[in-house]
Amino acid sequence: MSQKASSAAIGAFILGAIALLVVALLSFGSGKFFKNTQSFILYFQGNAKGLNIGAPASFRGVKMGSVKRMQLLFDRSTYKVYVGVIIELDGDAFHEIESQSGVDKMAGKDETQYAIEELGLRAKLAPLSLVTGQLYIELDFYPDSPAQLYGFDFPYAEFPTLPSTMEELQGTLQQLVKTVRKLPLRELVDRLTSAVDAISSTVTSQSFKDTPELLSQTLVTVRDLASTLNKEVTPLTHSLRQTSAEADAAIADFRIMMRAQEGEQVVRLAESIEAAADQAKSLLEQSQGVVESIDTNKLESLLQELSRAAVSIRLFVDYLERHPEALLRGKRQ
Repeated sequence: MSQKASSAAIGAFILGAIALLVVALLSFGSGKFFKNTQSFILYFQGNAKGLNIGAPASFRGVKMGSVKRMQLLFDRSTYKVYVGVIIELDGDAFHEIESQSGVDKMAGKDETQYAIEELGLRAKLAPLSLVTGQLYIELDFYPDSPAQLYGFDFPYAEFPTLPSTMEELQGTLQQLVKTVRKLPLRELVDRLTSAVDAISSTVTSQSFKDTPELLSQTLVTVRDLASTLNKEVTPLTHSLRQTSAEADAAIADFRIMMRAQEGEQVVRLAESIEAAADQAKSLLEQSQGVVESIDTNKLESLLQELSRAAVSIRLFVDYLERHPEALLRGKRQ
């Protein structure tokens, strides 16, 4: 007679089958067994508050991995503390294409290492939400930044990192504070106070208050002077023109007189010039002790010029008396 099956064994078998089915669905549903993943460790010296396990690791907003583990590292050699972050990246996150057929610059190379060394792929902490303060791992190309690697002994490949934007801002502010502390602030404040006091005393002085009135008076004087000059320029110009006309007429009379061979009148003119020079010289000698401000040297030079002019005129008249044809033919060579 056959033995009847135990209901308890049947129930346990069914529960085990259901558990295996759930595990299989979770495993194959996530696609983990079919993914090509790589694990890296990242080192940060700054504050990692807001970064949690499971936080995304994204490239330009597209998730390509996540944070799997976080650990504090203490360097006994330098007493520095680092935050070690282990991330897992999907090797198939990038769909490869060729814009130029047959051109593959990564052929035969490790794609991740090539992106790090040649393209400047770096990781940094970035805010996921400004409201909650959560952080995530941001990946991007920074070709101008050096690949800083610490080289610590850890069972994961190291991924180069950069300081976060907040850390860079804090570093800049700290450098600014150090520079400001080196400035002689007390001396600068004292100089500024002295300059302000000097300006205040100058502004409140009576001479500064009188300056606008003095400037106004000066402008009025300059305006009157300009008006006077405008009135005097026209008569002066007329007088100069009249004098020029008279001089031209005198020169014409002199030419006529020469051509008429009126030598005696020229002689008398020369004698008159000599007599005037003698009288001026005598007058200078008489007034030399009275008017000290007169430049006697210049007056004597003028008198000498007049005397030489009279002698020249006399010699010219003597030559015309001997050669009257010179007025028409000129001087013989």
